[in-house]
Amino acid sequence: MLSAYTYPIALLAISAFTAGLEWLFPKREEQKQLRERLGSDFLHLVFNGHFLGVIVFGIATHWVLPWLDVWLARAGLTELVYRNAAASWPIWLQIIIAMVVIDFVQWCVHNLLHRVGFLWEFHKTHHSIVDGEMDWIVSLRFQWTEVVVYKSILYLPLAFFGFGEVAILVHAIFGTLIGHLNHANLDWDWGPLKYVFNSPNMHIWHHDYEGDTDSTVNFGIIFSTWDWIFGTAKMPDSPPARLGFAGVEEFPKNFFTHAIWPLQHFVPALSRNKIIAGALGVALISLGWIVHKPSTASAPTPMFGEPTASSQPVVEDPPTAAAYGADDAARRAALEGFGADAKARGFGHPEWMVSVPELAMALGDPRLVLLDVRPAERFEAGHIPTARQLYRPDYSVSEPVPGVSSSVEDLQQLLRELGVKKDSVVVAYTDGGPEHYRLWWTLYQATGYPIRVLDGGLQQWKAIGHGLATGGGVAPAKGDVELAVAKNTPSRDWAHVDAFMKGHADALLVDTRSLAEFDGTEHHKKAKRAGHIPGAKHVEWWAIVRDTESDHRLMEPEKLRELVKSRLSIAPETPVVTYCQSGTRSSGLYFALLQAGHDPARLINYDGSWAQYSRETNLPVE
Repeated sequence: MLSAYTYPIALLAISAFTAGLEWLFPKREEQKQLRERLGSDFLHLVFNGHFLGVIVFGIATHWVLPWLDVWLARAGLTELVYRNAAASWPIWLQIIIAMVVIDFVQWCVHNLLHRVGFLWEFHKTHHSIVDGEMDWIVSLRFQWTEVVVYKSILYLPLAFFGFGEVAILVHAIFGTLIGHLNHANLDWDWGPLKYVFNSPNMHIWHHDYEGDTDSTVNFGIIFSTWDWIFGTAKMPDSPPARLGFAGVEEFPKNFFTHAIWPLQHFVPALSRNKIIAGALGVALISLGWIVHKPSTASAPTPMFGEPTASSQPVVEDPPTAAAYGADDAARRAALEGFGADAKARGFGHPEWMVSVPELAMALGDPRLVLLDVRPAERFEAGHIPTARQLYRPDYSVSEPVPGVSSSVEDLQQLLRELGVKKDSVVVAYTDGGPEHYRLWWTLYQATGYPIRVLDGGLQQWKAIGHGLATGGGVAPAKGDVELAVAKNTPSRDWAHVDAFMKGHADALLVDTRSLAEFDGTEHHKKAKRAGHIPGAKHVEWWAIVRDTESDHRLMEPEKLRELVKSRLSIAPETPVVTYCQSGTRSSGLYFALLQAGHDPARLINYDGSWAQYSRETNLPVE
């Protein structure tokens, strides 16, 4: 994982470099380097260059993403949103594509900031540059709201496609360098490359006082290409006569009053009383800092060398040190007792389940391997200490059908890279979605490997008040696990399922997708057709958990049996085929049926699921 200080260090180096160029080669020699509003611009540099990102990341991580992830999981949209299509590209290709795509999106957004009235009110802060102030440091004079909108629009698509943090960081650093140079007091136009890169001599015309929604030019950030293509480029030999915009003289003049703009636009009294306006700005920024880092719990969860996450679960009665193994012997005994809680509750296969108290007591045992089955950004924001991260694309393939299980050889290599050894005890978990059930089913069905799932996952871990680690996790030593090929290979295509159905006249198909996917009103992007397999019954996978909002532990066995009886009207010996879009959600119901007492020899989870069936154009669809 890259250091959290990589960008601030780069910002410091770029700032020093550009300031040095201005001092050595100023274009406007009469322009003062120590000017009146330099202190305010320095605060913009520090805040927008580092602290705003920390605040936004903290608020998103601790207040927005947890709710979003649960909603996505409930709606069955996790795989659709976290596509990770670019994750397998070489880093040089990610960097190039991210650079071009981000810059074009910036060019489009920059146009909107000038042409949409209420957006222009926020963007005015950046254009409050007047004569004598056009230098490198004003490149980060932005009102914080604009930065949040800008970054959200830019980075959500990158997260959607799975671009790595290196590609994003390279763009951020290079973009900062070009941004500093564009605003610097330098006589620079790149010569023949002026049709590719923006420059000080070009960008200064973007700050022309006479510009308006129709005549403003040079919207490019890194590349000038978009302006030349779309006819918004302007580059005379001499600079504009005046910088700023109509009314810039009355615009707020310091960092703190910028923070609450355009509130002064609607409350004129704030413009007249700069002390109150400044105090409100300080209060707003302070509130953001407080909210981004909630108070931590007092649970003494061992971190085993990992950083403690800035946000911790807060509960009335957090666990004490007694909740964790006091020594190696206690942890080893807890590990060997995995499944005792599930057995006491009457589950059909307690050897596949681990409760949160059992895991907490065994945490730190060298044989324990925790697999966090979520995207990297969610893992890095907060995970169970010692966990290792993987996600759906890591244990599946996209061809010939999206989402089918990887080969045994690839699965073995994956587990070895994650540090799984021959004597390891592997426990998988997620934070609301069914991905840990899918990993369990893939390994169980393809190899017979004795993987377990954490009942209730990360949500239950946090609900009890156990602490979280942050960052990319500790890199494990390579494992030596060996996987065998199971007798019953996964049912990748419909032919296998169809043979099972024909051999069992009373077999039942169960579709675990959302109702909208089942009835065909919603067409999953990875499916070729909408609808469902004729004759299938519908039970959304969420039905197996205790509470879709607050408790994702598996229903008690008796309630699972009641669910099966009331919704499916089948007996424990009834043959059942479960399916969804790609075998992920259906693996949850498959697991639940086994825990309710169904015969594993009479159960199939359709690996290819609707992704494969919908591609068979000769097969009927309802």
